Amino acid sequence: MAVARAGVTERTFYPPLLKVISDKGGSGVQEVSYNSFPDIVFNFRGRPWILSVKIGESLALLKDAFLQYLRHKQESRIEQGLLLILPEAIRRVRANEQALLDAILNTSVSVIVDAGDVKEEYRDRPFPVVLDRIRDEIYPLLEKRGSRYYPLQLVVDLLKTQVAEAMRGVKLEEKEILNIITDKKLLTDLGHLQPNELQGVTRFLAAYIVLSQILFLRLFRASHPDIVPDPRRIDRSHLRKAFRKVLDINYRDIFELEVLDAVEDKYIHDTFDLIWGLEIERVRYELPGRIFHQLMPSEIRKVMAAFYTRPQAAELLARLAIDESGEEIFDPACGSGTILVSAYRRKVELFRSESKGGLPHKRFCEDEILGSDIMPFAVHLTAANLSAMAIEETLAHTQISHGDSIKLAPGTASAGLQMGMFPIVGKGKRRTGDQHTFLLKKVDAVLMNPPFTKVERGIKNFVDMEKFKPLAGGEVGLWGHFVFLAAEFLKENGTCGAVIPINVLRGRESANVRDFLFQEWTVKYVLKPTFNYAFSEWAEYRDVIIVAKNQRPPRDHLVKFALVKTNLRTLTDEAIDGLAASIKTETVLRSDSIDIDSHPLSEVLARKMNMMWFCGVTDFRHRETLVAFAEKFKDALGHLSATYFREGYRPVPKGVSQFLFFTRAVTSARTDEAFMSFDTENSGGGFRAKTHANTYYEIDKDEVVPTVRTLIGYETMDITGLHDYISHDSYGELTRVQRACGFTTALPKHFWTKAQRELNAVKTSVLMCHRINPYAPSTNLIAFFSDVPISPSNQANVILETDPARGRAIVCLLNSAIFLAQFFLLKEESTGRLINIRFYDVAEMFLKPSVAAVEKLQRVYEKFRLAKFPSLREQMDEKFEFRYEEFWAGKKLNAQHRLFSVLDQDIAPAAVRMDFDLDICRALDIEVDEEALRKVYGVIVKEMIMTRHLTKD
Repeated sequence: MAVARAGVTERTFYPPLLKVISDKGGSGVQEVSYNSFPDIVFNFRGRPWILSVKIGESLALLKDAFLQYLRHKQESRIEQGLLLILPEAIRRVRANEQALLDAILNTSVSVIVDAGDVKEEYRDRPFPVVLDRIRDEIYPLLEKRGSRYYPLQLVVDLLKTQVAEAMRGVKLEEKEILNIITDKKLLTDLGHLQPNELQGVTRFLAAYIVLSQILFLRLFRASHPDIVPDPRRIDRSHLRKAFRKVLDINYRDIFELEVLDAVEDKYIHDTFDLIWGLEIERVRYELPGRIFHQLMPSEIRKVMAAFYTRPQAAELLARLAIDESGEEIFDPACGSGTILVSAYRRKVELFRSESKGGLPHKRFCEDEILGSDIMPFAVHLTAANLSAMAIEETLAHTQISHGDSIKLAPGTASAGLQMGMFPIVGKGKRRTGDQHTFLLKKVDAVLMNPPFTKVERGIKNFVDMEKFKPLAGGEVGLWGHFVFLAAEFLKENGTCGAVIPINVLRGRESANVRDFLFQEWTVKYVLKPTFNYAFSEWAEYRDVIIVAKNQRPPRDHLVKFALVKTNLRTLTDEAIDGLAASIKTETVLRSDSIDIDSHPLSEVLARKMNMMWFCGVTDFRHRETLVAFAEKFKDALGHLSATYFREGYRPVPKGVSQFLFFTRAVTSARTDEAFMSFDTENSGGGFRAKTHANTYYEIDKDEVVPTVRTLIGYETMDITGLHDYISHDSYGELTRVQRACGFTTALPKHFWTKAQRELNAVKTSVLMCHRINPYAPSTNLIAFFSDVPISPSNQANVILETDPARGRAIVCLLNSAIFLAQFFLLKEESTGRLINIRFYDVAEMFLKPSVAAVEKLQRVYEKFRLAKFPSLREQMDEKFEFRYEEFWAGKKLNAQHRLFSVLDQDIAPAAVRMDFDLDICRALDIEVDEEALRKVYGVIVKEMIMTRHLTKD
């Protein structure tokens, strides 16, 4: 039996396949061999078809099978064909007639359908059903002379696999590497690359350059068929001749870089066949830069993909920022050209709506669309992207320059680094090869997604970080400098549309940029994605779209904040049109796809330290509930000062925390990441610490002081006697512990003296979390009190309160729904689940009790100080995890329920949470009933379900 199963091959299934085809009306069904590979040939409804069969589920197998099918199709001269991919599990079918037939009748398969102008891919359905679909869907389209193209994902999967295989065979010399990348140090410093990682990036770029050149040749063939070589005679020599013919016409940005010799012959031949067989020009809206993003292997993506805008976001941005077809557009960080292509498409759309004939491709690309990027490869992609928009019309030049955009200024054409195929700053190349100088000018619109690179990453070695420093400040990332660059290039009343980090709306580092945007410019729209992590693909930081006019705002100006609540990746052109129209015309809107609120600029500026107040949620109905609740307390509570807090002790240098901290095993969550832990203390106050490897160390009481290494896992507000310990001087077991944790670095001079001084400076009885994951099962409370003063690590924020009664009152308020409502309105969203509680964010909240309220709040503390609070998410709803899983399972299955339908069931808050909050409200003499609190809890649950799910691409 085992032998029979092992012998199952593709050919084993030919008899049942022949039968099924015959049963479905196929005729002349027979097996035919091409170069020793057998296929099935048959007639179906008057058309001849070739059927290739493969078993397996890897993309590499699919790609090779598709290439084999294309070559058999060429040999047979049969224009219609099917590529049938059987799952690997089918090899386990018994090799008898009935079992094989049953498998073909019932097993879900994948089929690529190639029927002239109609291409399709059917997945997850049995082969007989596919034949029915061909009869019912494909043939009617063929009769109507309609067309359909392969799904983009299939095209991307095939090409991505091809690039990945080619990378393994690419061999590049140092000179060739430098022709691809401006400066190796630029890429290694910005991406923190190791030398072996740099090689991976350059191999990908070389493989992609060849692919993009062949791809562009395919696009070019429609207007110049004489240039394209015979597909049956493809090799380096024939391709090089074709590339040179194109160079005689122009397109130097695409074809002048010579990397053919670095790539294997097989890759060149296979790539040509793939692009020709996929008829890739049919998705030219997505080419070539779009495919560049998609083809990037995951290990390369982190380095190269930080600056790329989702095409759907770029389309939305262009619709919001461009109002006339003749507007001049500049993208000073053009990347692959995604934003400029969207600008081009928007200009075409407006041009046609103005009832103008023809298509001003040359005018758009040669005169009205400008771009710049520090990476020469970005210039290659942008030029290719723009040229591909109307390949039949040859461009003399483009206005895409290479260099440090920050150094650019209107009215100049400054020179920069010249690298092979790439134009120098402010200059392009004419057909004859002489330089084309274009004047940098003020434009109608600056559209951009500037680099989010932080100052500390060494960017100042490559980019001028001094030019705008007096305006932007010395802490904001590179993106902030690009805002002031945009101001230099904008005409009066011109528009800036930018994808920038969400922290533009909050915090000290971006304060200068925020003040400029909202006081010197007129901010029209602020858009935040709520379903997706960011408008940028593979982003590490969340972002927003801001559209602003280069003019001072009128007194009565309203700022529109919009939450884009749909999956950006699935947006159609029609859906994007609808979103743009709503944003432009609606003042207030609540819908499944977008929410809009408009606020007077005076109100926005009143909260200029943290504007997340206006868009920090995932649904504006949630905001209405949370704001209404929080503002009940604005007369009863004041604002704490940001100086009321400080960070706990920061252990430096790296690695010392392993031998400094001894973590008390209150719960397992507290010791998961601790190097040393202990259970109980002995009668003398010392304790026995152990590592995860169960090595034990005796620690004397005099060698340590109370601390908390982490605040996770504490279930009570009162943590007296539950503290950890930290060594404040060299201790007896130190050498053994350092050896166990692998710490071999010599400690800095005066390390222990400095540690003692800093531990004394942070000693407190009142603490709150510094960084929390509110969705984690080990996050229970926000603030804590200890009768025994402790010196916490920087995982905690120290509250500088010397009055114990007032400290306990503050702890109550920080653990209450009053804090949580404001926290979910104001929380930072720069990264994912781990949220920093910033001092200036807390200072924006209503949390300062009056003298009269302190005693009442202290009584609440005494009542609940030892009460055990479950995880925060279960405090809000004991069924939280069930709701979360059910909701997102429904989303994945495209369930047709409306948003939050699963959550429309009553929440089940923990009794301790409800009792605690009711007592807090009574202590403040604010009338809040259980129903009102349930409403707040329900909103917080919904916010947690949405934001917990946000992940990077």
